[in-house]
Amino acid sequence: MAKSAPKRINRIDAMFERLRNENRKAFVTFTVASDPSFDESLERLKTFAASGIDLIEIGHPFSDPILDGATIQKANRRALAAGGNLRRTLDLCRAFRETDDRTPLILMGYSNPVITMGYEGFAEAAAEAGIDGLIAADFPLREADDLVKALAKHGLYMIPLAAPTLEARDFAVEKPGIGGFLYCIPVVGPTGGPSASKEVIAQAVERCRRQSSLPIMVGFGVKTPELAADVAKVADGVIVATALIDRFLEFKREQPTDAVFHLHVADTIKSYRDAIDLATLG
Repeated sequence: MAKSAPKRINRIDAMFERLRNENRKAFVTFTVASDPSFDESLERLKTFAASGIDLIEIGHPFSDPILDGATIQKANRRALAAGGNLRRTLDLCRAFRETDDRTPLILMGYSNPVITMGYEGFAEAAAEAGIDGLIAADFPLREADDLVKALAKHGLYMIPLAAPTLEARDFAVEKPGIGGFLYCIPVVGPTGGPSASKEVIAQAVERCRRQSSLPIMVGFGVKTPELAADVAKVADGVIVATALIDRFLEFKREQPTDAVFHLHVADTIKSYRDAIDLATLG
């Protein structure tokens, strides 16, 4: 009887193992698939990975992104107008995997398209497209058992969210299919909202560490390289989304060529990457 192939380690786990060995912290960003087009999204993903981003969250376009602030809501509308949807997002990830099999990819979005596709069908298609995890902003873990089981079957993680309004039983859950990291949200409000102070962020991270053994990543309100560096000192990684999207949009309004724009994206990412590394490596 032929032996089955060894189970592959999830790319998120491999990333954290690599970064721990290097004494470095993870730098993560977010983009909405198909904003403003499929081809531009693909080039942006490649630029992210080449410029110092360790893990990419990819939003699958949705008409009612209730967790998100104005910047990401507008990005969803642009992506929908360009024909974006969950299946097209999987196509995007599949295209990215043709040249990058190392950078972890997480789908971030809302439950309705996943439910419509069916848990098993979604998990199988996501794994085939090279996805490593899922953040479903409106899907509490206590209601997600069937989805979590389907993800676990295909080697994917559901990423738990830890917000100030949630109790430990809402995010500190240990079972197959839940993992990757704990997404620590130190402030109440949508993406792109006010930044928390260093002290509040440190307290939120400490609370998460008491409740979970997963790596702790901090997002929501991390706007500057300086604050990203402060976060990296207490957490295992930093998530910067709205602030980067705003910077890219502002520069895009100057109508640079594609080459100049992607150079600007790379330089902006490097400013955060350097600040994070300086804070943790010295």
